[in-house]
Amino acid sequence: MNKKKFYFKKKILVAGGTGLVGQPLVRKLLKLNAKVYIASKDGKELCPKGIKRFYKTDLTSLKNCLRVTKGKDIVFNLLGVTGSPLVNKLYPASFMMGNLNLALNMLEASKINKVKNYLFTSTYGVYGPNMPMKEGNVWKTFPSEHDKYAGWAKRIAELQIEAYKKEYNFRGLHIVRPGNIFGPYSNYNPKNSMVVSSLIKRITEKEDPLVVWGDGSAIRDFIFSEDVAESMIKIVKSNIEEPINIGSGKGYSIKRLVKTICNSKHINKSPKIIFDKSKPAGDKKRVLDTKKAKKYKVLKISNFQSTIDKTILWYKENKFKTKLRYSFFK
Repeated sequence: MNKKKFYFKKKILVAGGTGLVGQPLVRKLLKLNAKVYIASKDGKELCPKGIKRFYKTDLTSLKNCLRVTKGKDIVFNLLGVTGSPLVNKLYPASFMMGNLNLALNMLEASKINKVKNYLFTSTYGVYGPNMPMKEGNVWKTFPSEHDKYAGWAKRIAELQIEAYKKEYNFRGLHIVRPGNIFGPYSNYNPKNSMVVSSLIKRITEKEDPLVVWGDGSAIRDFIFSEDVAESMIKIVKSNIEEPINIGSGKGYSIKRLVKTICNSKHINKSPKIIFDKSKPAGDKKRVLDTKKAKKYKVLKISNFQSTIDKTILWYKENKFKTKLRYSFFK
């Protein structure tokens, strides 16, 4: 197979194609002349133009997964229930069972329908605390208490992939473990938005003073959504069947993140920042080892400030679209 034409006319399902990574992924696949199908709980109005079909459906159901994967060559499973450490603590069952059902049923359906390539979006929440976040280290300890429910669910889904390879000889199975993804089409629901989108919303909407949980020293690995989408396309095309970390490989403190957002050319006035040390802030450091992604040449890392600028501008111009997104937490 000519790798340059790998995606040409392939029937590809992007499960979660209306979301943060789904939007840029779908657009990139369309440029490669793929036949793209989207399945999501969001409305059709969020679908990029040019797709073959949109399925508005609940993908926690095996029956629905069977319907949308039928006749597809490739499935990108971007589905997941996400949120802050606080939301993880408040809704542990929703986190665990939502992530399990979205993963287990989609792979089972893909196996039954003889899908040729299947990419599963895991999380860096599968890693334990206080250890190098290197692909081979996952099973050496438990997930962090702050990511326990989603972390274990994603680990089980990764184990399912390993089991299907062994028992069914299901090939073309791929796992990506992204860092903290940000970008246009993120979740801006105050109940369960992640740190970048939460801060962009609050600063853009002129919350002043801005109270940030913790002392600002917690370090995270941030990666732009378009870069994640580009890596996924390369991983499937290169047929890499081992888990791959996708992140910047750099640590950015929450204090630096706040400063980067405030320094954006799209922010007119910076608020007074108050770090509330009495509130929890999660693990002190979560940074991915990206040596394997660099070795395979599947990693793209865009400039942090410019991608933050791009995200802020999108939010200011498309605020209404954030209300069209389905919310797992009402």
